[in-house]
Amino acid sequence: MKNYQSILAVGVCACVLGTGAAHAANGFYAGGDVGGLLTLDTRVKEFVGSVDPGTKVQLDPGFRLGLHGGYKFCDFFSLEGETGVMFNTIHSITGASIDGEAALSNVPFLVNARFTVPHGKCPITPYFGGGAGGAATVLSFQHHIDFNGEDVHGSDSDVVFAYQAFGGLSYAINDRMNVGVEYHYFATTGASWDVNNGGGKIALAGTQSHAITAAFNISF
Repeated sequence: MKNYQSILAVGVCACVLGTGAAHAANGFYAGGDVGGLLTLDTRVKEFVGSVDPGTKVQLDPGFRLGLHGGYKFCDFFSLEGETGVMFNTIHSITGASIDGEAALSNVPFLVNARFTVPHGKCPITPYFGGGAGGAATVLSFQHHIDFNGEDVHGSDSDVVFAYQAFGGLSYAINDRMNVGVEYHYFATTGASWDVNNGGGKIALAGTQSHAITAAFNISF
């Protein structure tokens, strides 16, 4: 869990520092988004030993918080860095008994390309883009989970490759600020975690998530 908290803190600090530097030049912007997250069922590859084919983790709907900052090079193209957190509680694991809360979360660190569709004088602007980088993926069992006689608890993190695609509509409040609605598709490669103080390993296939969020941006 300490790894998870450290990576999130570094990501947030990077966005804050980028926002502070934005005052020095035209074209810089910063923003964020928050909303609901749906992560698809994820295949279990290993759970302190082999598992039956078809073993899956089912996740409850969760939330997404994103923070980004970047530079707009022209009317239609920007580059930005992004971090944040995506969080889902675990509803069930095939064949397991869960006592207490279990969760799967991702802290991304991505580089995005953002494309804005020219709109003339209309205050509503479509945009889309995509990005790639990594994510700290965290598996946490607050109490205990029993799977095939194995009692597992605690938390651990792994760093994996991640990528996303996004699009949305923004509404200009004024020349510097806009609000809007966004859709995000986010995916990671498979991750693994040590459990029970190194006594075993849990491995999942990559995750796929869909999010609808409210967004805010400010230019400097």
